[in-house]
Amino acid sequence: MEAVKELELSTPQVRVINSRNPLTLFMAGQRSGKTFLIGFKSGRYISNAPKIAGMIAANTEKQLTQTTIREVKKAWKKIYGFTEYDPKANPHGDYVVNIKPPEHFTKFEKFDNYYGIISFINGGIIFVASLENYIAHDGKDIGWAELDETKDTREEALKAVIFARLSQPGLLYHKETLEIAYVEDVEDPDEYVNYNPCCINTSPAIGVVKWLTDMFDLEEVAEDILKALTSNAHLYYDQSEEHTIVISSTHHNAHNLSPGYIQNRTAKLSEGEALKFIYGYPFARTGDSFYMHFSKFKHVKPVFFEKDLAIHITFDFNVKPYMTLECAQVVIDDRAKTFTIQFFKEYCPSSPNNSTGAVCKMFLDDFILFNPMIFFYGDASGDYRQAGSGDYTQFDTVRDELRMFINRSSDRVPKKNKNVLNRRDFISRILEEKMIIDYMGQEYKVILVIDPSCEELIHDMTWLKEGIDGKLKKKVKDPETGVIYEELGHTSDALEYLVCELLEDYYDK
Repeated sequence: MEAVKELELSTPQVRVINSRNPLTLFMAGQRSGKTFLIGFKSGRYISNAPKIAGMIAANTEKQLTQTTIREVKKAWKKIYGFTEYDPKANPHGDYVVNIKPPEHFTKFEKFDNYYGIISFINGGIIFVASLENYIAHDGKDIGWAELDETKDTREEALKAVIFARLSQPGLLYHKETLEIAYVEDVEDPDEYVNYNPCCINTSPAIGVVKWLTDMFDLEEVAEDILKALTSNAHLYYDQSEEHTIVISSTHHNAHNLSPGYIQNRTAKLSEGEALKFIYGYPFARTGDSFYMHFSKFKHVKPVFFEKDLAIHITFDFNVKPYMTLECAQVVIDDRAKTFTIQFFKEYCPSSPNNSTGAVCKMFLDDFILFNPMIFFYGDASGDYRQAGSGDYTQFDTVRDELRMFINRSSDRVPKKNKNVLNRRDFISRILEEKMIIDYMGQEYKVILVIDPSCEELIHDMTWLKEGIDGKLKKKVKDPETGVIYEELGHTSDALEYLVCELLEDYYDK
């Protein structure tokens, strides 16, 4: 097996290669050399520690075979000179795929079936895995893992299987040089650190993969990431004791692409698409976003409960994935001439607390001491009689639970819900700050603000997409119960019910 050749690596690639944290995220724009780097790192593990089994995984079998492994093989050949063994066409080859290795190959382990295994001449093995059926890989003992385009992978595949299988001892790195080694090959183990790395290599999803962004707390630094990626550096880098984060744009790999590729690609994309597909920004939205004018940087900021102001609450009565109650107040600034609707609190409890009564009790637990004046809004169907409930409705429960704090003027529930797209257009005028109302004989600009604690509402406003007739409410299946429900759209529905009724006099203007 040949030594590694000199390569021209980009700054983000070097950062990823030099990471020695147990978990590394390499998120980058399209054609950024992510799969090439999988080939580089996996070849190094095989060369330096062949007794350590590794895994290269992709989301689907098609992606794994037609893209990931195909590109990894090219990288092996270019960097290390590794080629695939064939008894006639290439008898001096270095590895075989899906078959029992020939007799002259070193073997540290033997398997009854070699499907899904790449065996190397020095005894190294790599499991190749599609994560569509991730349970099939449970039980494999590995020392390192390289995951390709994990944006499409289910959270359980990583947490329940991949992370759990990263337990094979013996892989080390030198404290000073960062050299990768095997425990039996070093003279002084005290100079080395035990190491079971997993690297997630992915481009941003078309929507957002919340479990992935949550794993690395990316939303907390979304503005920092955007500034870094759109600066001359085109690179966001962060390292802690737990993980390394490298997010970079395609510009870093321009020298390996055809002339004009990035410029030509960018010219065909919207601003949001370019931020995502070229710059690698994980929170950019594409052209089919339902709320195109919503900005986390403009409309999300800390707001505070004003004990002397009325509380406006709004409901959506779907119970999966949660019951929805959003809380807002209206703050009027006579000097700035602004009429601000600020959402300061949300309740989105899942089972067993996903009922109208339970969510009302949660609200009262927090605010009963303030003796608030309450106005309530929500889905008009919540006032329809439900089969099996007699004459009782969802809003009858609301009226009963909140009876101490409401009067005849509190009920703002419409007889019929307004058209979805018309509601969206009305909200868009406010998001653009083009809504001017008459208040006390003077013109006031309407502003919408959401507190960062309203995570589900912010997620809805950011990632909900437009469907043929309105909101594209993607249906998902609960893996434990089998229940199918709409993933998004509940909290934004609640917001629309409130805002459109609160400003009813301006709705058709």
